[in-house]
Amino acid sequence: MIEKQEITLSNGAKAKLIETKATYQNILIVQLDGVLRVIDKETKTLAQTLGGTYNKHAYYVNNSSR
Repeated sequence: MIEKQEITLSNGAKAKLIETKATYQNILIVQLDGVLRVIDKETKTLAQTLGGTYNKHAYYVNNSSR
């Protein structure tokens, strides 16, 4: 089993780093409060959403499948 790393965001929040097969130059995918989010790799800040965090653009994590 792959161990998930925990990362501290610029605002002090803790998020789990999600490993992907794709490699991105400037972003990381994290799980924050059960939602997959994108953060800037250098500044560790959340990317802006197209609305509220909990909308059709947020991807909810189903913990029962892991």
